[in-house]
Amino acid sequence: MGLLTDDKSSEESGIVKLLRNHANKVSFLCFTSAIIVAAALVTENYVDTTYFSDNALLPGLVNREFTNQPYLKDVLTRLRKVAKSRPNELVADWLVNEFNSIGLHGYEHNFTLHYPFGKEQVIKGNNVYAILRASRAQSTEALVISSPYRASNNVYGQTLPGIALMLSLAKYFSSKNYLAKDLIFLVCDKEYIGFQAWLDAYHEVDRSSVLDYGYLEAKSGPIQAAVNLQVYEEDIARLEVKIEGLNGQLPNLDLFNVAVELATRESITPTFHGKSHPFSADFYEVSKDYALTTASMMISQAKTIPTGAHGLFHKYAIQAITLEGIGKVAANQRKDYLSAPLFQVGRVIEGIFRSLNNLLERFNRSYWFYLLPSTRRYISIGYYMIPFGLMALPLLFKALNIYLTMKKVDQDKSEQDSTQVESLWNALPFNFYCHVLGFLIASLPALIQRYSWLYHDYNLKFKDTIYYTLISTSLLLMFNPIFRWKQKSEEQLKARQCVALINLALILSCLSLLNISLALFLTVLIVPVTYLCVSISNSILRKLLAPFILLLHPLSIGYLCILVVSFLVHHETDPMVHLARSAESHKSYLLKYLEDWYIHGNWTFFFGSALFFPAWFQIWSII
Repeated sequence: MGLLTDDKSSEESGIVKLLRNHANKVSFLCFTSAIIVAAALVTENYVDTTYFSDNALLPGLVNREFTNQPYLKDVLTRLRKVAKSRPNELVADWLVNEFNSIGLHGYEHNFTLHYPFGKEQVIKGNNVYAILRASRAQSTEALVISSPYRASNNVYGQTLPGIALMLSLAKYFSSKNYLAKDLIFLVCDKEYIGFQAWLDAYHEVDRSSVLDYGYLEAKSGPIQAAVNLQVYEEDIARLEVKIEGLNGQLPNLDLFNVAVELATRESITPTFHGKSHPFSADFYEVSKDYALTTASMMISQAKTIPTGAHGLFHKYAIQAITLEGIGKVAANQRKDYLSAPLFQVGRVIEGIFRSLNNLLERFNRSYWFYLLPSTRRYISIGYYMIPFGLMALPLLFKALNIYLTMKKVDQDKSEQDSTQVESLWNALPFNFYCHVLGFLIASLPALIQRYSWLYHDYNLKFKDTIYYTLISTSLLLMFNPIFRWKQKSEEQLKARQCVALINLALILSCLSLLNISLALFLTVLIVPVTYLCVSISNSILRKLLAPFILLLHPLSIGYLCILVVSFLVHHETDPMVHLARSAESHKSYLLKYLEDWYIHGNWTFFFGSALFFPAWFQIWSII
């Protein structure tokens, strides 16, 4: 800041003049340029072709030998029979015996979930896992093949074919002597909860009062990679590769590329968000497919909810993907999807694990930050940060513009520089108070649950209580005269605006390094309105922006997203039905994010309450 306002210089630099006199024009140019660059990044001319950064994977040199063994069909028949006789439980004893019969050591893992909200609920479950020890190493590294257990009566579809394929692969690999890493075969009960319990037990993390993860009878070395199977039918039309994990984390791009390459070599169509790589010669048609696939991925990543159980492995620095086998009926009735038998999926998995078996070190040579327009194209962090930076820069430009304008006014009045510095420092306490309020709001779920008898006496559900408490707290803060800005001087108002802009830019920039999709989504929404708010000097005109700023409240953004989806999916329904249905869905989603925070470590609620809400509240307080 001192370099821009050095009093020793007799003449102002060109940058200072530009920012003070033409900040609005420069900011508008940056924002429009960001839109143009973002549109250009998803065209055929600018996306890059995927490639293998780590030559040790060697997917082209893997000689796949897995065949259509009679054991595969036999074990699937027997598994279906025993699952039908015990439809509401994991057939743990049967799976352990089956693993033992093929020469592996099978183990059961018991866990207990104490539901953190509402009336006390205890959910018990058990997982089954087996370890195939490597013949060429001393259990120093491991790879995981996993699958959730879903019987035929599950609403999400059965996963018995995938589990049978896992057992068949276990028998196949047990007869080979080239393994340099242990293979862990994992079947989990209770969906994500079972995976979370097993991972916590494997890594022996600090125990919590919510999830009692028990203990594991046997372990291997550090897990390098994992492949989660979700195969519903015996004939596969396409293989959906899922990568989005908890909080928007992504696996190393090399792992995704290996799965796509080997699926293609086995004549199984690999898809990403339901789309295969386009081979059309039409430039606009291809660019449209790229844009839609990229948008679909960004929406999925911005939700911060994993698209499969693989997403829980990422926070342990384990590269993981989910391979979902889509049957012919569910493959959007596409005629060009060739049906592949189950054993061909097994050959893909064999190839993936033989490639991973060749790794001499952890994944470190390819990208962890990227966007995928298709299965064969990618956009690296070096490209997509350009439009984000151009969209966020107006916040900093306007903050500098306000600071330099105040500095110029002080100089014209022949006042000391320390006066202005003091006014900027005087704006910081309110910023601190806002974040303290944010942390208090983040602690509301724990506080409400601590005094749960208050809402139990009125037969209220926890999700209704926390939902209306958050709304009431927000309204109390927004319209409480204690927290409303009382303008004492124009300089103090400008100082508070400057600090608010810098704070918002800092939060969005930090978020972009963790979840670019969520950061870009929030930046597109909040930057234009915030910029207008601090650019208008007339207080009456600023108040006209209050409805737009209110729509940018964290709760409002969530509700509007659900409402828009409801209108798009059921556009013929009455609008009042949409409003009521979206409100109920909003409560459920809020509860889900709270559950994920307590059980899995999803930070979306914490970010929205402790970081984004304070930044929003500062903007609201100066209109």
